[in-house]
Amino acid sequence: MRPFIADFRQRRREVRRYLAVLIRAEREILSRGVGRHDRELNILRAATVLVLYNAVEASARAGIQAIYDEIDVTGTSFDELCEPLRRRVMKDFRANVGVDKAAAMRKVALELVVTSFDASKLFSGNVDARELRNQSGDYGFTITADGRRTRMGEDLVTIKQKRNDLAHGNASFSEVGRDYTAKQLKEIATRSLDYVEAVLTSIDHYLTTSGFRFSAPGAPPPLPPFPT
Repeated sequence: MRPFIADFRQRRREVRRYLAVLIRAEREILSRGVGRHDRELNILRAATVLVLYNAVEASARAGIQAIYDEIDVTGTSFDELCEPLRRRVMKDFRANVGVDKAAAMRKVALELVVTSFDASKLFSGNVDARELRNQSGDYGFTITADGRRTRMGEDLVTIKQKRNDLAHGNASFSEVGRDYTAKQLKEIATRSLDYVEAVLTSIDHYLTTSGFRFSAPGAPPPLPPFPT
């Protein structure tokens, strides 16, 4: 099992443990006759959004990082990459490294690929299903998920928006927490994490089959122009 898959499963277990605590707390608070909008309960519910979003973003980032790790370990050079990934590398190199640093590289074709990636700039609080699909297009892998179980990640946009509302102070924990019951949060978490697992499984298949490599017959396509 690849490390990013193992890490994801550990994060999913942590989310499930938190949800178990939330469900027990909700049951106890409501049994005391306190209303559904009790502040203590709403804070616990809202915190679920943060726990869940952190698991989603960290897992997705680890999956993308694994692509660059595999390229590095296998010594796959820039001109051996599939075309979508070549375009992504050039875009990231321009944004994260700059042309001037290329002169210091010993193996430009490989180091350009590895150096172009900056994990800290990959998502920055913006992970949802659309962003994950965009990433899959950039790297050239296909996300295969069961729409009935995952709703194709549509819950992720809600998680992202609520998380950002909390992070930026646009909504209080009480305001976010009163929108959902523990049962609803558990359902959202299950669908969302199932979708993230499908994304990571797709990346695993992409790495196993060396999907990051250019595989068309004949010579590789010409190199994209160097960023200026």
